[in-house]
Amino acid sequence: MQIPEAALIEREFVIRDMQLTKDVRMTRKSMIRWLALAMGLISPNESRKTILDLLEALFYYQFSEDKDPDVHEIASYMRGSQGEKSVSDKTILYHLLQLKNAGLVRRDKGRYSFSVSPYSERGDVASAIEYNYKSRSDVAFSKIQEALRALRKMYKPK
Repeated sequence: MQIPEAALIEREFVIRDMQLTKDVRMTRKSMIRWLALAMGLISPNESRKTILDLLEALFYYQFSEDKDPDVHEIASYMRGSQGEKSVSDKTILYHLLQLKNAGLVRRDKGRYSFSVSPYSERGDVASAIEYNYKSRSDVAFSKIQEALRALRKMYKPK
């Protein structure tokens, strides 16, 4: 009997423990790429950069403008200051949806912002990301513990 493992996966997340070197800290682009790698949003040697440009736009609006942008503002930022002329609104919406499904971004009245932890203030992106990942890992480890308890019972003599 074969078990369809893929159907059992409710959510997948990757978090990487990476060195934060002086070279990485030199530019915004390298910091954003480092964060995307550390949070498992991209793979090592990832060549596509739309998600990186999208993150840069979100960080710009969050940290510089202190506002929640709509998709048109994000697209304008990505096309203008990033020189990414060919990115479509559909591609931007796809990546925003992926970030939303990962619990990192929320949409409210057509505007996008980083999700907020119930224990932090608006704009505290670090706490929001930490809360998101810890909450997901707590749920996953709870299920692992439940499976191990059930497996232990299966090994007990009857």
